[in-house]
Parts: sequence; structure tokens; C-alpha cells
Amino acid sequence: MTGKLIELDQARRLKHAEEDREMRLFFESLPLGFTNVHCAQAREMLGWTVEALAFRSGVSTKAIRELERGTRTLRRVTLQALSFALEAEGLFFLPGHQPMRGENFGGATSDPRARDDFHLIE
Repeated sequence: MTGKLIELDQARRLKHAEEDREMRLFFESLPLGFTNVHCAQAREMLGWTVEALAFRSGVSTKAIRELERGTRTLRRVTLQALSFALEAEGLFFLPGHQPMRGENFGGATSDPRARDDFHLIE
């Protein structure tokens, strides 16, 4: 009887792990609301230089400039680091719209610094 309970418990854990993996993959496949156009607009709204954004996000100034010029595509984690730094100042981003200020807005992007691939930031 105990062996069957352990097997059932293991089966449930495997099922939940698979569901969690599928959910994570689904959310990672969604497009980010933050774009290269948003980057320059948001910096301008806040009165930040490229260097200020680089300092706050951990992203290199070269990568930010190339993103804003449209000459480079950055990794998802790098875009998240940029958007997180800007969202921390109360901005939020929707595709096809300029950055907006939110009231009582804490940011929609989870802190990318907690990600396993944060070291890959450009």
C-alpha cells in the first residue's frame, strides 16, 4: 500500500512539473511589450542619458545605442533588464503605443537579475 502511495505522489509531482514547464514556455513565447522605439522614448520621458540607463539596467551603452538605432536585436533577458529599470520609475509599455506612466505601478516585468541567464546580458 505504501509503495502505491509513493508512486502516486511521484506521478503527481511529475505532472505538476510538466505543467509548470509548459506554462513557463508559454509565457516566454509571448512577445515583450518593450521595443527599441520604447527605449529612446522612455529615456527621453525620464530625462536619462544612455549612460544613466546603462548604469540602472546593467546593459552596456553600446548595446543600448545599437538597439535604439535599430541596428541590433538584443536577447530577451537584456530587453527585460532595460524595461525593468524603466518600469521601476513608473513607466509601462504596450506594443504600438508610446511609454505611459502608471499610477501606483510597480512594474510588470519580474526582476531579470534573478534569472539564471542574467549573465548573458549584452
